[in-house]
Amino acid sequence: MSTAFEVNQNLSTVFSSQTPNVNGVYDLTPDQVLLDQEKYESEVRSYPRRLPIAIKQAYGALVEDTRGQVFLDCLAGAGTLVLGYNHPEINQALKEQLDSGLPYQTLDMTTPAKDHFIKQVRAFLPEELGENCAIQFCGPSGADAVEAAIKLAKQTTGRNTMFAFRGAYHGMTNGTMGMMGNLSTKARRTGLMSDVHFMPFPYNIRCPFGLGGEEGARASIRYIERLLGDDEAGIMKPAAIIVEPVQGEGGVVPAPAFWLRELRRICDEHGILLIFDEVQCGVGKTGYNFAFEEAGIIPDILCLSKAIGGGLPMSLLVFKKEIDTWRAGEHTGTFRGNQLAMVSGAKALEIIQRDNLVEHANIAGQYLRMGLEKIQSRVNCIAEVRGKGLMLGVEIKNPQGELNKFGEPQADGALTLRIQRAALERGLMVEKGGREGSVIRFLPPIIISYEQIDFALRVLEEAILAAGGGEKVPEAENQAAWKKHFIHTGYQGSQQFSKVMNHTTAAMKSIFDAVQAPYSGMDPLQLEQAIYAVDLDHKNALLTDVISDTAELVAKNSIIVQHPNCIAHLHTPPLLSSVAAEAMIGALNQSMDSWDQSSAATYVEQRVIDWMCTKYRLGDLADGVFTSGGTQSNQMGLQLARDWIADKLSGHSIQKLGLPDYADKLRIVCSENAHFTVQKSAYWMGLGEKAVLTVDTLPNGTMDASRLAGVIEQAKAEGLIPFAVVGTAGTTDHGAIDDLHTIADVAEQHGLWMHVDSAYGGALILSSHAERLSGIERARSITVDFHKLFYQTISCGAFLVKDKADFKYLLHHADYLNREHDTLPNLVDKSLSTTRRFDALKVYMTMQSVGPVALGEMYDHLIQQTQQVAQLIDNDPGYELLSQPSLSTVLFRAVHPAVTDLDALNQKVRLEALTRGVAVLGETVINGQTAMKLTILNPCLDISDFESLMEKITQLTSELVG
Repeated sequence: MSTAFEVNQNLSTVFSSQTPNVNGVYDLTPDQVLLDQEKYESEVRSYPRRLPIAIKQAYGALVEDTRGQVFLDCLAGAGTLVLGYNHPEINQALKEQLDSGLPYQTLDMTTPAKDHFIKQVRAFLPEELGENCAIQFCGPSGADAVEAAIKLAKQTTGRNTMFAFRGAYHGMTNGTMGMMGNLSTKARRTGLMSDVHFMPFPYNIRCPFGLGGEEGARASIRYIERLLGDDEAGIMKPAAIIVEPVQGEGGVVPAPAFWLRELRRICDEHGILLIFDEVQCGVGKTGYNFAFEEAGIIPDILCLSKAIGGGLPMSLLVFKKEIDTWRAGEHTGTFRGNQLAMVSGAKALEIIQRDNLVEHANIAGQYLRMGLEKIQSRVNCIAEVRGKGLMLGVEIKNPQGELNKFGEPQADGALTLRIQRAALERGLMVEKGGREGSVIRFLPPIIISYEQIDFALRVLEEAILAAGGGEKVPEAENQAAWKKHFIHTGYQGSQQFSKVMNHTTAAMKSIFDAVQAPYSGMDPLQLEQAIYAVDLDHKNALLTDVISDTAELVAKNSIIVQHPNCIAHLHTPPLLSSVAAEAMIGALNQSMDSWDQSSAATYVEQRVIDWMCTKYRLGDLADGVFTSGGTQSNQMGLQLARDWIADKLSGHSIQKLGLPDYADKLRIVCSENAHFTVQKSAYWMGLGEKAVLTVDTLPNGTMDASRLAGVIEQAKAEGLIPFAVVGTAGTTDHGAIDDLHTIADVAEQHGLWMHVDSAYGGALILSSHAERLSGIERARSITVDFHKLFYQTISCGAFLVKDKADFKYLLHHADYLNREHDTLPNLVDKSLSTTRRFDALKVYMTMQSVGPVALGEMYDHLIQQTQQVAQLIDNDPGYELLSQPSLSTVLFRAVHPAVTDLDALNQKVRLEALTRGVAVLGETVINGQTAMKLTILNPCLDISDFESLMEKITQLTSELVG
């Protein structure tokens, strides 16, 4: 008669098909065998309750019950039957062993079967461990191995404390249950092993820190490391940390590879033994021989059972030889010498290696996972698909999308149980587990075929729908996918926001940690090509990946304004208060045009404007508005002046009627060194650049105010209409501040609108040099640039007027926005822009954090330091100082006796310094000569920083000349 022990038995012919052939649903009412078991066996039995079948025979991945119903088994004896049932080669090896005359078990005495098994195990281990390990036979179960590991760790280190993890399962003995996470199983146990402390395990959707993903895993590492470094933590250093690389009973939760590496590092640094419990996840199931191999590390102790015995009871420890601190007979057990398990285990390992079944588990596992994820996309009750290789879990959530108190998907254990039952009725055996029993667990034998995986996927989806899960509505599915791209209110939304912001902060931290120069030195053409190579059309990457990639490509190759050698432009390193405010501004996304889009923000902006008007002593009628910067503020000042003069001269409304017929005669007066935006504003206003008349400057870069009246009178004599004069408080190159009182006198005498561009020098109002701005209070309008010497992030500016009534020239009522009957303030009434950022928050927070006194002291320091740097350059024969500094700019040029074209030399020095990452220097023209410029804005620099910078420039110049 044919038996399963016939090696030639072909498993494909045992059953008529590789998959169950189910018509309708199976009958799962208990048959007599089950009823007898219920009558005689203890209430402690578990699997027959969820899997009420009586097995008649089983081959491969298929099981037949006593009714003749066939099932696909994706449980495989909780991971024991890694090659499925009744593998013919294992059966034949067992038959030969039985026929050899050797006993079934031999305590721990030596036999050829034992010797062969040990060699197979060592060959299956990573080489580093296999060549330097001791193997200990512990008994029939995984708990035996874990108990032995606990004893070994404690006796080796002389310590008693153990660290385990939340969600852990290590067995049901007194010691192992002490390290179990499941509280319901432990609830009635007393006297469990003490001094066990549970650490947070990485869990994406139920992260104890509310972060999930890599950030949550890193937080758990930090928690452990911080605890070990805290002499007031109240917890003694452990003998060992025990962890499952993939938590099985805890819900098929895999530990990230980097997390395991960090755990190894911590253990090494603190002299703690690291124990990996691979009782369930070991031996090929995860797509690796052992799950820990993905991390590229070695444990001190490895616990093995289940599959290591090829389907028969066997457990063992593998540990580094140097911690073999046992004495003879200190840990024994009768069934350590199960000869049949050694034979079946050795044969199983041989077959797995010979047939590349670990690779199959990896590829088939990917196939199964993709199928599960497709089901997730179609049904409404799968929170997450996770795992490694063929060891996968599907976490079931409430189909209505309910969240728990932590903002996480509400686990649905009852639905999970119904799904398991419905799957069994359709011929599929799966297990459940995890938090609240809400995870469907897949642990099939690694010989499972793709046809069988397809069957499992089809049945699972049918079972979900039959058990009470629903299909996703296409629109709802799209909406669910879209949600991850937005900030949402409530706990879950705030957690996602926190996760993204934390990741962004970490990415930028890594950039700042590594900065060595103001520019990376990457060739500009290569940088351009790399940026253009980024796919903007087809990618749908994880945001955290995009953040990391962007930091590496864009941030890393940006101009680092915080670096001491970034010193070219009026481009400041931003204050932390401003950077923090930017995060709030972006997240809140207020629009400053109407109160109903910027409630609190409206009052914050007005508060800051009122404060600034007071600082500049503009009077009780003053007002203002935030702008994008100096360009917009200058335009606003000149536009109001233009509309004012037309109204004054002829009652003409440019807003309603356009330019008057005398517009071509309108003129703006400023110094030769005034900012170019004066010309641009004239062009934008339809007057053309010809409308700008310039006054000669003095050698220090200021307007020759004695000539101002003459320029105005000459224009009038030619029939022109000068209507505005622009004074500059801080020219771009010299930092020169015009004589504002004289300009104000002339403006009053000739009836001109006086605008002061104080984008650069306006911050002096907070310093001991405030008197240098004397006369600014007489201006009719002022430009203030907060993203210069107020150290705010770009962009952030303001426009101030002496009389708020002048904003009438901008007023326009829109029915949808700023209705005439509105009683709440709408700031669009004062702005050229409709939609505007909430930039006032940056100044509002800075003045509370840093404060105007400290800012003023910074400016005093900068002005003094600028003089020192100018003296440093003037004393160096390799440089020519071109003018004495007024504010914080130093104009100079490199000179060399062997070079006649100094313009070309200075241009080349600046460009080479930039592209090589040496320094970011300014370049301008002074008195027809190319000059380099240092714009000193960073108050944290020492004179030694400038000495170092000048040495590098000197070295570069010599190299270029040589």
